[in-house]
Parts: sequence; C-alpha cells; structure tokens
Amino acid sequence: MIITFGSINADLIFTMKNIPQPGQTLLARKFRTEAGGKGANQAIAASRDGAKVIMAGAVGQDALAEVAMQNLVDLVDVARVTHVADATGCASILIDAEGRNMIAVAPGANLRASSEAVDDKLMSEASLLLLQMENDPSEIARLIHRAKRGGVRAVLNLAPALPLPHDALSSCSLVVVNEDEAEALGNWLRCEPTVEDLSRRLQTGVVRTLGGNGAEAFADGEKISVAAIKVDVKDTTAAGDCFVGVLASALDRGLSLEAGMHRAVAAAGISCSRQGSQSSIPLAAETDQWLSRAAIK
Repeated sequence: MIITFGSINADLIFTMKNIPQPGQTLLARKFRTEAGGKGANQAIAASRDGAKVIMAGAVGQDALAEVAMQNLVDLVDVARVTHVADATGCASILIDAEGRNMIAVAPGANLRASSEAVDDKLMSEASLLLLQMENDPSEIARLIHRAKRGGVRAVLNLAPALPLPHDALSSCSLVVVNEDEAEALGNWLRCEPTVEDLSRRLQTGVVRTLGGNGAEAFADGEKISVAAIKVDVKDTTAAGDCFVGVLASALDRGLSLEAGMHRAVAAAGISCSRQGSQSSIPLAAETDQWLSRAAIK
C-alpha cells in the first residue's frame, strides 16, 4: 500500500499556438479545467497502475475543491484529505502546438496539509511513502523521518526544486529529479548533477528523468539507463508525475528499480501521446500491452 502526501490542485489549461512572451497577450485555442497537483497526479498514476493508494493532503472549501478532487474520490482513499479555509491549490497551464508547457502554481490549501494526517498505525501498514515538494517542506521532512524510523521506504520527487535538510534527503530510499531539479540539487550539495555524484553525496538512490531521452538512476553502486519510447507528443504536462507514480506502484509490488523504470518510462510516454493531466495517465493494461509489444520487437 502506498501513502501519498502531496498537493491537490485544480488545473486551468490553455491550449495555445505559442506560449506568450513577457508583456504579450495571446488568445488561446481552447480552455478546460481538470484535476491536478503533483501529489494527486502521482496518486492517480499509481492507482491506475494497480496499487492501493491512500491520499493525504488538503483542499479549500471553494468551488475548485470539487474540480481538484473529481478523480481522486473514484480511485484512491481520500479519508485523510482535509478541507481548510484557504483557497484550493490552482495551476495555470499553457500548452503550445508542440506539446511544451509553462505552468504557474498557487499552492493555497496545499501549504496547510499536515503530516499528522498520516497516523502511526497507517504508516505501519504502508510499504511506501510518496512525496513531492508542493506542500510545506517542514511537514514533508517530518514524514520522511517518521517513515525512516518505521522502516517504510520514502520516495521523494524533488519537484519543484526546493531545498530540504540534508538528513531528510538522505533518509529517503529514492530521490527522483528531472534535469533542472538535478542541477539545483547539485548546487545545494556542491557536487556535479549526475546521478552518480548526487547518489554518493546523499548516500541514497537517485533517479533522473531525461524527457525524450528516457531516464537514468544510480542506486546500490549500480548505474541504470532506460530509453524513452517513441510517441507523437501532444502534451507533456503529466509525464513526470505519471513516471513517478508508476515507478512507486512498481516498487510497491516488488519489481526491481530497473524493471520499475522501464514500466514508468513506458507509461509516461503513453501519457505524452494524449491531451490532459490526469486524463492522460494510462491504465496498467495499457502499459502492459506496450511493454509486451516492445518485448516482441
């Protein structure tokens, strides 16, 4: 069972020909609202890949809360999601004709999410704790240390790239970053942003996603590289969250890190071939089908 402590947002999505430059106003081709937030996205990805997931977080008492929760309530246990006085977290997402995006996030209620929502009994029943950086960093650090003391693996997606104490990072079983986040982490740790150097400095496993070039990792003295799948890219908005959630699901059911990365890269590629945030995340059977075809080839 996976506990996800993370953000829950309403996404305001603008489909553009081009993303505006500073001072420029452009008309969008389309607009839609969707459920989002890194925590919720990753919880949905893990659930659709077959994991049992419990979500802990916070939303407001406003109209956007229903939008933010619309998929979670059907797919994961949301009993640990609280409703607070702050506005529900919200993201403005602009997507250009090539599938590239620009995102601005107002955390809102996410900064009120408390680590106390995850009680000791619940923690003892989990195999994996999944976290990101769109909540209060002090609450994130507390949960990581509690997981370490309880023998529960903590997987931290250091996104967005915000600093955490070294001892909290080192207490994770796995730290997942993209290329920009790896650069930031390397600057804080005063080392090169390679998975090898980051892993050795933190004394824990590190995974770095590489967009269209797949992903790589260094853990337990071993380097792992996984190539991306080739797809017609339509929207990359949820790709990183899809990768992390499916990787967590794979580790939860006992797959090796390398096997989990192959699965996560495939699922993330599938999500890139579709429009949307949570709506783009594939089911386990879809990922299985792609992996089977790839094995035959």
